[in-house]
Amino acid sequence: MANPFIPSIGIGSTIVGFIVLFIIYLLIVGFVLWLAGEVVVGRKVTFGEALAVAGTGTFLVGAVISFVQGLFGLLIGLLIFLFLVKHYFKTGWFGAIGVAVMAIVVIVVLTFVLGAVLIGALFGFPRIF
Repeated sequence: MANPFIPSIGIGSTIVGFIVLFIIYLLIVGFVLWLAGEVVVGRKVTFGEALAVAGTGTFLVGAVISFVQGLFGLLIGLLIFLFLVKHYFKTGWFGAIGVAVMAIVVIVVLTFVLGAVLIGALFGFPRIF
């Protein structure tokens, strides 16, 4: 039974919100993978390839982690992600590992830069002139 003090937004709004957030997630992860692929692979990696890895990887790794519990599930998920990067970016296993490591570096730097910009916008940028 629903709590009468908490308003419900309904299933339709929940689904629309999920789809919007999933598209934003795909664009961010796709950009990070595209940038990492450009740096590591050495050939022209398209944004579509990066989106394919992000979308396919999200569903496959999520399914594996939900069905295979524990560290074994995480390792299988990591291998699936590396195989997807290897396949779509047309590189070897070391290249796929390099793309994964570079993607982590890019997302950490992007998080710090966006955090600094948002904190600066929150408290106001100091006047230079």
